[in-house]
Amino acid sequence: MKIILKYFPFVFLIAIMALFVGCGLSQQDSHETITVQAAASLKESMDEIAGNFKKTKGLSDDQLVINYAGSGTLRQQIEGGAPANLFISADEKNMKLLQDKNLVSDVKPLVKNKLVLIVPAGHTPVSMENIKGQGRIVIGNIDTVPAGRYAQQALQKANLWDQVQGQLIFAKDVRAVLAYISQGAGDVGFVYKTDAIAGGDKLQITDSTGDDSHDPIVYPVGIVSKNDSKLTREFYDYLMSQDAQAILEAHGFISAAK
Repeated sequence: MKIILKYFPFVFLIAIMALFVGCGLSQQDSHETITVQAAASLKESMDEIAGNFKKTKGLSDDQLVINYAGSGTLRQQIEGGAPANLFISADEKNMKLLQDKNLVSDVKPLVKNKLVLIVPAGHTPVSMENIKGQGRIVIGNIDTVPAGRYAQQALQKANLWDQVQGQLIFAKDVRAVLAYISQGAGDVGFVYKTDAIAGGDKLQITDSTGDDSHDPIVYPVGIVSKNDSKLTREFYDYLMSQDAQAILEAHGFISAAK
């Protein structure tokens, strides 16, 4: 008993030090932050996925920030050194450009999508067959917005690209295309099916492009190499989970495995 009492102060001191060290590490981990650069068309689904992840991990809102824009714009930001831990592109081209520069790693396909034609609600339907002469055609900027490039490819496949040049309006991203059409500032637009669903009753889908008329619409996700971290890996893994995939499919995306 005397031996136990003799060494008790030392044991107690070690226990207290371990407790403080443990708390310090926990506090440090709890303040880790990550930034995700994600294609604009992912907004609703990614907001929901991020909300679930933060709730599960007990994270504050500022610990997981998502920046939405056209994939080309996001890629340029990463090339310029903008803070980013993960990149989710709406095409494989922009991701490959970063891979070639060793700026991203662990690239995997996340989901797939479809390209559709939309018009303002109540307007005369427009299809690929009668789009010529049907007023203002709104597409994403073909240099920075994958959906714009897919639209260009579809129109070229139909031998219409040169014929509709005078009708084209270029938007900064697919959400801007939605805004043009829903506000009546355009007569027909090319967007992803998921964006059309998100647009609600202010617009209607009137046609879709064939999968063979443009490059495959695949959304890859990759880790920005210089900003890899424990929390980055955890969110990356969560994106591949059944829970996250179910949310993406509920918003109209197609599993990359299908």
